[in-house]
Amino acid sequence: MTEPTLLIIGEKHSTLETLSERIRSENPYRVLTESNPANVLDRLEREAVDLILCDMELSQVSGLELVEKIRDAHRDLPVVVYSESSTAEEVAAAMRKGATHYVAQPHDPRLLAAAVDFALSNVRLASEVEKLKRRLGGDHKLGGLVGRSAAMHRVFDLIREVCEVDSTVLIRGETGTGKELVARALHFEGPRSAKPFVKVNCAALPETLLESELFGHERGAFTDAKQMRVGKFELANGGTIFLDEIGDLSLSTQIKLLNVLQDREVERLGSNRRIPVNIRVITATNRNLEQLIQEGHFRIDLYYRLNVVPITITPLRERGEDIPLLCAHFLDKIGSRLGKGAFTITDEAMALLLSHNWPGNVRELENAIERAILATSGTEIGAEAFSFLRHLVSAQSDVPGWMPLSGPENFPPQFSQPRSDSGAPVLTTGPLKPALRSFEKMFIESALSAAGGHVIRAARMLKIDRTTLWKKARDLGINMHAERE
Repeated sequence: MTEPTLLIIGEKHSTLETLSERIRSENPYRVLTESNPANVLDRLEREAVDLILCDMELSQVSGLELVEKIRDAHRDLPVVVYSESSTAEEVAAAMRKGATHYVAQPHDPRLLAAAVDFALSNVRLASEVEKLKRRLGGDHKLGGLVGRSAAMHRVFDLIREVCEVDSTVLIRGETGTGKELVARALHFEGPRSAKPFVKVNCAALPETLLESELFGHERGAFTDAKQMRVGKFELANGGTIFLDEIGDLSLSTQIKLLNVLQDREVERLGSNRRIPVNIRVITATNRNLEQLIQEGHFRIDLYYRLNVVPITITPLRERGEDIPLLCAHFLDKIGSRLGKGAFTITDEAMALLLSHNWPGNVRELENAIERAILATSGTEIGAEAFSFLRHLVSAQSDVPGWMPLSGPENFPPQFSQPRSDSGAPVLTTGPLKPALRSFEKMFIESALSAAGGHVIRAARMLKIDRTTLWKKARDLGINMHAERE
C-alpha cells in the first residue's frame, strides 16, 4: 500500500521545512508544502492528497475561510489546523468550519505525528464502515458491473479507491469477464467522466494501421494517407484511453506507447511536432504478461508503467453466488430492450445455470439469457430453454477424434485415430479433397476458439500470417467473429 500524502499549508518557508522534516521523522508519509494559500484549491484538483495540515495564522487569507473552502470542495478530506497562539474561541470556530483536529504545539514531533495518525485512522475507519454499509445494504452494482461475491466487492472497492486519481490501471481477466466494464466504471465514476472515453482494441488491427489509429498521421505520411488524421490519444485528451488486449502490441508500438506514458506527448506519423496530451491510461489483457516478458515479446519497462494499479477479475465459474444476481440483471436489461416484459427463471433452470462451467464467463451468461428469452413464449423460463448449454460440451465430442478446448494452452487439439477390435487403424474411404477441407476448417475453428476469437493470436498458433488466415476462413466459410458474438 502506498504511503499517505500530506499537504502542509503555511506562509513561512522555514516553518514548512521544519514541519515536513518532523513528520517524516516519525512516519513514512509523502509530504507536500504550499506557501501560497491562493493555490491550495487548484492544487487539490491536480494532486491526490490524504490530509491537510493548515496554519491558522495566515496573512493573505483567513485561515477559517480557507478551511471552510477546502471542506466545501473536498468533504471527505481531513483538515488538521495548527497554531501556537489561537484562542479557544478561534479553535472552536475552526472546528465548526470543518477542521477535524487541532494541534497547539506543532513543533513537538510526537504531538504532531499523533494528530496526523489519529486523523488518518479516522478516515480509514470511515472508509471501512462505508464499505460494510454498502455490502450489508445490498449495494451490489457499480457502473455496468454486478456481483455480490467477495471477489467482486474487492473489484468495486479498488475502483472506488482509484477512480479519483490518474494512476495507470492494468485490468486482468479471462475473455468475457467484464474488463471493459471495469475500465468504464473507473472513468465514469471519476472526475474525467464528462470528458471522452476512447477504446482501442490492440488485437483488432495490424501494426501499421494500429500506430496510425493510436497516434494519428499527417497527410502524405504513407501511401494511403490522403488527409491528416487525429489519433486516439489526441481524441482522448482530457479523458481516458482504454487499450484493450495490450499483450498483443508489437515491440515497436510498445516503445512508442512507453514514450507517451513517460512524456505525455504524442507524435503523428509523418510529423516531428510533439503534441501534449492530458489523459488517463487504462489497459487490459487476458494474456500472461510475465510469460511474454520472459519470451521477449513484452517490454518489462512498459509492464511496470502499466501495472501501477492491478485489478484482477475472477472468472464466473469461481464466483457462482453472482450468477442469480447477474441473471436478474440480464433478465431486466434484455427483457426491456426486446419489449418482452418481466421474466423469471424456475429453480430447475437456475440449478442448470449454477452447474454450468461458463467458459465464456459473464458474456456467455448474458448471451444464454437472451437466447432463452427468445425461445420462451411466456414469462417464466424453464430448464428446457437452456437445453443448448448441455449440448455445447457434447456437440464437439460428437466429432470423431475431437477433444474440447479450454484455451491456447490446449492447442493444437488432440485427435485420435479410430481402431478396430484388434487394434489395427481403421481407414475410412472417400474423396481426399473434401476430407482435407473439412479437417482444415475444423482445425482453424479450433484455433479461433482457443484464441477466444482473436485473429492475430489464432494466426500465431497456426504459424501463418493474419492475411492467409483471413483468406482461408473466407474460402472455408468460417465466421471469424463467432467467438466474440
